[in-house]
Amino acid sequence: MEKDIRIERIASIEVFEKCTQLFMDAFKSAPWNDNWTKETATALLTCYYNTPQFMGWVAISANRIIGCGAGNVEPHYSGEIFYLRELFVSIESQKAGVGKRLMAALKADLQLMGIKTIILFTGKTIFDFYTRSGFKKMDEIVMMIYSDNNS
Repeated sequence: MEKDIRIERIASIEVFEKCTQLFMDAFKSAPWNDNWTKETATALLTCYYNTPQFMGWVAISANRIIGCGAGNVEPHYSGEIFYLRELFVSIESQKAGVGKRLMAALKADLQLMGIKTIILFTGKTIFDFYTRSGFKKMDEIVMMIYSDNNS
């Protein structure tokens, strides 16, 4: 486990923008092998930040951001729901408990706000991380995609 990590709430777009390179690096490797550019990653993170009721957290070690979790709160008839859009950790800090610490911090903050439900979408290759964090598969929901992209 990483030592001397502090988890902080994201308080400005400038802090979130500092996560862009970390985001690109984390998702360019397996199992995702994504092809994010600085432009597309910045656009995505800016979109998330500008979403109503954005909430985000960064994990910091030695004055360097090594992880990030972000999403937004949405109203629902059963109470507010937090949609976790992204959770990512630097390649060199993965499997060291950073994601677990981020998850614990965001759950604690949400609990203080009275938000009891978190929903996320994830790939099957990292499904185990989320089940170990207390998430379970929603059998009544199916994720579907339409794409006119032949790739």
